[in-house]
Amino acid sequence: MENQIVAKIPTNISLELQQFSCLPDEIIIEILLRLPVKSLLKLRCVSKSWFILLSSSQFMKSQINFCVKECKDVNLRLVVAVGKMCNIYSLGLKFGEVDFPLKHPFGSCKFLGSCNGLICLTPMSFKLMLWNPCTGKYKEFQDSCVQSVGSCYIRYGFGYDVVNDDFKVVKIFSFAIDEVKYENVVKIYSLRGDSWKIGEGFVSGYMNAQSGVFVNGFLHWEVSDCRGSGDCSEIMTLDLATETYGVMGLPNCEKGNVSWGLSVVGGNLVACCNYYPNRTDMWVMKEYGVEKSWTKLVSLLSPFGRMGYISPLFVSENGDEVLVKLGTDISLYETRNASYKSLEIHSAGYRLQVQAITYIESLASPHVGDDW
Repeated sequence: MENQIVAKIPTNISLELQQFSCLPDEIIIEILLRLPVKSLLKLRCVSKSWFILLSSSQFMKSQINFCVKECKDVNLRLVVAVGKMCNIYSLGLKFGEVDFPLKHPFGSCKFLGSCNGLICLTPMSFKLMLWNPCTGKYKEFQDSCVQSVGSCYIRYGFGYDVVNDDFKVVKIFSFAIDEVKYENVVKIYSLRGDSWKIGEGFVSGYMNAQSGVFVNGFLHWEVSDCRGSGDCSEIMTLDLATETYGVMGLPNCEKGNVSWGLSVVGGNLVACCNYYPNRTDMWVMKEYGVEKSWTKLVSLLSPFGRMGYISPLFVSENGDEVLVKLGTDISLYETRNASYKSLEIHSAGYRLQVQAITYIESLASPHVGDDW
């Protein structure tokens, strides 16, 4: 990928790069790919040639790929929205280390997913937004609706179609056809086409979480035959490139009163099995698509006597510490002594509005053809 970039650099830009260094163009590009996004944003001001190079879509794609594949933890950030304020935390260096606070360009919001440096969120009714917290760029677009009769639950998903180089937002309308059964209508938004269309072939069933999880080109939702049933669940997948659906099995767990939640940690699909009243088993799929590769990573005990819904955000390299969102708290769970340490990041009056999501720092733009 890097060599392809260098081959397309115009001669005048290549000559200007050489004025700053005697290193070959390939080495210069390798160095640039390893720089923090903030440094790249500053370097574009060096000259017009540097601006053209660092603003090119090919360089941005390579930078995103490098960040996602080569240095996940170094570029991994946790964004926590409390009311109208956001705090960004570095996860690759030390838990709770604040990079910078910022005020996002919207009021209270719900995070719907993150992918390749972009966060999908809904800041208000009938609006959706794609936002890069690192560059500050964002795009707001109209949400999609369908005519409904009776109760309807809304579910979302957000991810990247690598085949067509397109970010996509998926919206699922779940309609109750009786007391426990649900039928689903799917709409898919294409950032490249800036339009919505109907998705075909999605199965019936109750979607147990508001947002799908994006891993390896697929979105994932935990689906039950009926509402409130966790022991008959499975994972429904959507290939964003082909827009076709599939089914994946959950880990084998103990029988009983359980519920499931999906997440992504370290680029791997994670399934959390919640046993009431106070335990959650966290499973990771070591080899994507291979159900036999489900491996129990850790069991977490609740500090409150009742677990509720737990969402893992980050796991340390040795597995001794797990950062989780537990209700309205962001806490660090230490597996060695089964203890929690709250990050105390919520503000007075906004405790119930805490939103948290992880993302990779990148140059990804929410605008097609954007030159920053």
